[in-house]
Amino acid sequence: MAKQKSLTFKMRLRELRKAAGLSQARTAKAVGVHIQTYMRWERGETEPTFTELCVLAAVLGTTLNDFRSKDE
Repeated sequence: MAKQKSLTFKMRLRELRKAAGLSQARTAKAVGVHIQTYMRWERGETEPTFTELCVLAAVLGTTLNDFRSKDE
């Protein structure tokens, strides 16, 4: 089940970033992480900490709930 959530998170992250009109590099800089770290999030290799996720939501102009799949 954890793997499915990772897939869902990475897809939602990319979707929300694109909707905000941001590049991966610009998003990473705004969140305060290295571009490689951000790219790992979108590939589903790792996930952000809760603090990083909160900053990410603010940068993308969204809420934490928006990172959940629509099926959850």
